[in-house]
Amino acid sequence: MTPEILKTYLVLVNEGSGCLFQPMISDSSYTYILTAKHLFEGIKLDEDGNPHNFTAIDGDLFPIRRLVLNNETWSEESISFKFVRNETYFPSDTADAAILKVSFIDGFNKIFQSDISHQTVGYSLIGYPELYRLREIGNRNAIYHITHLNAPGAHSYNAQLENINFAREHIAGMSGGGIVKITQEGISIIGIQSEVTHQNFAGGQIEFVPIEYFNQIVALPDNLGKLAPLHPPYYNSFSFLRDEAFILEVDAIDENDIAGARTTLRNKAEEIVQSNITPKAIKDLFEKRLLILEEETACFSYKNIWIAWLEFLTILKIVKYEKLEYEMLSEVFDSYRLKYIDGYGWTDVRKEFGKSDYVGLKPDSVIFVSSKTPPKTTYKIPKGKLIDISTPYDKRGFKADKGIDPFTSFDFVHLDYFKVKCIIEKLMEYKAMTEQQLLDKLKIEYHDLFG
Repeated sequence: MTPEILKTYLVLVNEGSGCLFQPMISDSSYTYILTAKHLFEGIKLDEDGNPHNFTAIDGDLFPIRRLVLNNETWSEESISFKFVRNETYFPSDTADAAILKVSFIDGFNKIFQSDISHQTVGYSLIGYPELYRLREIGNRNAIYHITHLNAPGAHSYNAQLENINFAREHIAGMSGGGIVKITQEGISIIGIQSEVTHQNFAGGQIEFVPIEYFNQIVALPDNLGKLAPLHPPYYNSFSFLRDEAFILEVDAIDENDIAGARTTLRNKAEEIVQSNITPKAIKDLFEKRLLILEEETACFSYKNIWIAWLEFLTILKIVKYEKLEYEMLSEVFDSYRLKYIDGYGWTDVRKEFGKSDYVGLKPDSVIFVSSKTPPKTTYKIPKGKLIDISTPYDKRGFKADKGIDPFTSFDFVHLDYFKVKCIIEKLMEYKAMTEQQLLDKLKIEYHDLFG
């Protein structure tokens, strides 16, 4: 993701701004624009400065324009939008937030929602300030960096811009713009800029509506069946990830030797794909218990965690469960638990492992870990070796059954052990095996890791 591509997610909406967002649909039927409700209804000042109520009327046409980058040349395209309440326009009941439902626009599936936590840093406000509207195409937007978040309000959040001298005139037109950050996976969005209510905004502070209010719009009873959740398509089905599981990367000279193992594992993974287990079902069931660092909720919208889960469930089917369905997941989770780390290598934050959720696990259980950054050398950490337990260490806040110390009770195994140590480093042993022979060997290789 680059700043140039980020700009293409930004749209001009009426007198403000908005962000393109591709929701969780399996077909190419529609795309969202996340924006501010007050652009379509609320209170306006007339020419004499007197306030009056206004609301858009069904059938009204509103100008929406988006940036297009082609061969390093910027241009603008119009997006057709006819206002029809609860068909194309879906407002929040409580916050200055609205979802516009427009015809599908390809290529905007790299934006992911993130929760706000004490580690939320590095975000910026993007939008189209009125001050820049007469500039040449491609230079009409602004990116205002946020130094820190201040505090939540009733239905909004306060943030401090880097430029403390900004007043209302610098922010006008940015309403509906995104509070975003470029990440390795794409764009992380935590909210949408709200209305500027003061003529001179104090010291460059802004108000924005957290992304949770857009999730609430989707969940409103009147909107059921009309709006899909704000998640990528693969969140709804493992079928989108079947070709990304068990890559088993080797040099070209070894490709023929590894092909049989890869095919066998993917055939087994297809049984999970065809089951009633989905990424959404797993997330809804376990939430932050899936994570080592509970604030890394943005990763629920990334592929890596769900590829890991598809591989983990496949391995469980080979070793432990002939049949594996959604109704069994809670029982499985109390016996074999997969934890994910997004922003760090898995041994970078060893002390933080003690703060994760291990409730329901018995002593001597094995914790399987997956991380965006693969291990270099260490794939297994026995109990008592995760940190130095010979010196005093913080035992406060353990989330485990009574009497259980995660540092001394559990072994930790990285998920890549199953692929690197059990297969890739032994690939010549898999050469010329039948599928059943491969499964029998994998079961033997994997069995000891489950304790």
